[in-house]
Amino acid sequence: MQKPMNPEQAPNLLIRGEQVGLGPLRRDLIPVYLQWRSDFGVMQSRGNSEVPTLESIETWYEQAINAGLTEAHFTVYHLETLKPVGTTLLVRIDTISGTAEFGVVIAEKNQGFGTEATRLTLDWAFNILGLYNVMLVTFSWNTAALRAFEKAGFREIGRRRGAVITQGKRHDHVLMEALADDFKGSALPELG
Repeated sequence: MQKPMNPEQAPNLLIRGEQVGLGPLRRDLIPVYLQWRSDFGVMQSRGNSEVPTLESIETWYEQAINAGLTEAHFTVYHLETLKPVGTTLLVRIDTISGTAEFGVVIAEKNQGFGTEATRLTLDWAFNILGLYNVMLVTFSWNTAALRAFEKAGFREIGRRRGAVITQGKRHDHVLMEALADDFKGSALPELG
């Protein structure tokens, strides 16, 4: 079992599920974000071949916290230990059309954290931001991600065949969407 986080470093959780909660990005976690994005499995699951540097993660962090209303970035925390375990994001937020695109990085695999973090981010998108349609693009070879996204409420809407090469083989981009009309339940507290 991992040690709980130091109380001075306790995260500000914006929304909680059963296993994980979402909080804002934190400057003191930049080395952790770099470690996650330097992991081969994470890089492969994102279809990214660029080797991240401390400077590139610092630039990403600054852009993320200064993006204004067009992006929402979250750190995912394991509630039992308050340890950061990943990030989620909504980008290209269009409040007029009610749309956004979703992304996730989870460093702790096979815990169910990714599904719940995805669901909490959708909850935020639909019930806080008032969006209607959230889309994502993933890869056909990433069956674990496809299952997690489906469990969280996404449905496949199409494929771009052979659009990505991973380890010398062509794979499809899989386009998925989640709609507010199909989203049931909320982890957000009821307003009295």
